[in-house]
Amino acid sequence: MFVDAYIQTATLVFNQYTLETPFAIYIKKYFKSAPQFGSRDRKYIAELVFGLFRLGNIQTALSLKERMLIGSFLSGQLPILFFEKTSPLLAQYYTLSFDDKFAFIQQHFAIKFNIPFQLTSDLTPGEYFHYLFQPSKVFIRIRSHYQELLNILTKNEIPFEIYADSCIALPQKTKIQELFTQHDAYVVQDISSQMAMPHLQPMPNERWWDCCAASGGKTLLLLDKKIPIDLTATDIRPSIIANLRKRLAVYHFHQYRAFVADAAKPLIPAQTFDQIIADVPCSGAGTWRRNPEQYYYFDENKLKAYHTLQQSILHNALNHLKPGGYLYYFTCSIFEQENEAIIHSIDKNYFSIIQQKLLNGFGMGGDCLFFCKIQRTP
Repeated sequence: MFVDAYIQTATLVFNQYTLETPFAIYIKKYFKSAPQFGSRDRKYIAELVFGLFRLGNIQTALSLKERMLIGSFLSGQLPILFFEKTSPLLAQYYTLSFDDKFAFIQQHFAIKFNIPFQLTSDLTPGEYFHYLFQPSKVFIRIRSHYQELLNILTKNEIPFEIYADSCIALPQKTKIQELFTQHDAYVVQDISSQMAMPHLQPMPNERWWDCCAASGGKTLLLLDKKIPIDLTATDIRPSIIANLRKRLAVYHFHQYRAFVADAAKPLIPAQTFDQIIADVPCSGAGTWRRNPEQYYYFDENKLKAYHTLQQSILHNALNHLKPGGYLYYFTCSIFEQENEAIIHSIDKNYFSIIQQKLLNGFGMGGDCLFFCKIQRTP
C-alpha cells in the first residue's frame, strides 16, 4: 500500500470507532473482516490511529492527517520512509531523542500539550507525555520454576529484562501462555502492581478485606506471601467475582470468601477487619499508554464521578477497619483529584496517613499506581 492509502484507511477506522470496546480489540476485529491487509499494513494503520490518540484531543488547527503523523513521529513506531513520503520536515528530525522531538513539535507547530487536570505529586507533565509515547512491556511475576522459565525464553530467542528476583519484562506481543504451559508458575502483572507487594504486611490469622477485588491482582500478591489469613474479596460485578474464583483456582487458592458487594455501602452483616485493600475504580490514567483512546476521549465529568465514588468507597471501608488496623488505598490514576484529594478527606481525628507514594513504573515500560497506607487510631 502507498502511504496515502494507509492514512485514508486510518482515518476511516478513526471515524468509525466508538468507545464501546477497547481500540486494540476493535482494530483486531476490523482487520479480521478486511483480509486484504497484510501484517505490515495492519501495523502501520493501527499505529497512525494510536499516534493520534496519544496526542490527546488537543486544540489545534492541524488536520487529522497531520496529527496522525505527529503522533506517530513522536512514538517512533513507523519507519523514516513513511515520513519521507509525507512530511520531509518530520523525516529530517526523525532520529532525535524523544525530548528533542517533543520540543521541536511544540515550537514548530505551536502545539501546547496540556493535561487538563492537576497531576499527583512527584509527577511532571513532561514525564507523563514521555510515558504515553514509549512502547509498553508485558511484566510477569514468577512464582516458581524460575530458571526453567528463563531457559524457555532463551531457547525461543525472546528478549527479556530482569527487574527483581521474580519480575521479568517481555516484549508487548509475547505469547506467554503458549510458551509457559505451567500457568501457575507465573502471574501476568504490571511492575507497578508488583511494587505493591512489600507494602502489604499480613500477620497470621488476621481478617483482611479486598473490597474492590476486580481481577484479583492485589489478592494474589497477598496470598502469595503464604501467611494464613482470613480473607474476604468482594466486587460489585457478579461476572468479576466469577472470574476471580477461576483465576485464584489456577493458583490453587481456595480458602477465602468471595461475593458480590457494593464497596460504597456497609457490608451486611456488619463486620470489621484488621487490614483492608481499597484498589478503587478510577480513570486509569496511569495505564493510558496501553489504551490511549481513553486519554483522547476523557472528560471532566468522568473525573468528578470517579472522585465522588472513590470518596464513598474509602469512607465506607474505613468504617469497617478495626482500631489500630491499616487500609491500603490504591488507584492506577495520576490525577490529584483521585489521589491526594481523596486522602485529604479522611477525618484526621480518627485516622492517620502512615505512607503515601507513587509506585512508578513509567521509566521501565510499565504503568503507575498511587498508594497510601492509612491507620485507624488504636
